[in-house]
Amino acid sequence: MLVLGLDIASSTGACWMDTDAKPSAWRCLALESEGEFAEEKSTDLALFLYEESQRKRPDFVAIEQPRRDVATYPKEVVDRQTGQKRTIQTVNADQMQLPGMVAAVAAVFDVLGVPWGLVSSRTWRPSYFGRGYKPPHDDWKQAAVDYARLQNILLPSTKKAQRDAAEAIGIASAWMKCTQIPARHHKAFMELRAGYGRVAA
Repeated sequence: MLVLGLDIASSTGACWMDTDAKPSAWRCLALESEGEFAEEKSTDLALFLYEESQRKRPDFVAIEQPRRDVATYPKEVVDRQTGQKRTIQTVNADQMQLPGMVAAVAAVFDVLGVPWGLVSSRTWRPSYFGRGYKPPHDDWKQAAVDYARLQNILLPSTKKAQRDAAEAIGIASAWMKCTQIPARHHKAFMELRAGYGRVAA
């Protein structure tokens, strides 16, 4: 069975996990979305995955669920009038694009007839790393890279691409833990979980 795990962002981690093969045979990439604005970047990613999935069709796609809220972060800025440093609260603009990117990708797999589901980071991480595991310095991406190396999984050549691709391995590995699955895919998901094998049309 072929599971595609996706950690969607401006640089998307992707892992094609063949459950019948050793982890060292799994394929991992970091996909850079190109375009001048959010919708162009979203469709660039979606079109690549559409073409790739026509060549090698997954049985199921596990996607990390984007945050349902907008988190704020402290940022130090210099006041133009006083020249004094102060801390303000700001948002990560990329985070606001994620639901649109995920929706574009999900639509592609619906068009292809491939079932998909969402899994939160709070669910896939304990499933992949083990309950109670906390990485040093809260660096989950580095933990994913280290774990991929332990499994002899070939990662991309650059550090950034490795960090993006490695988390997709955990997402693919935890596909059975997806909690948000469209009603139209429930039957296929349950059959795959029960070990029926390939069900994508």
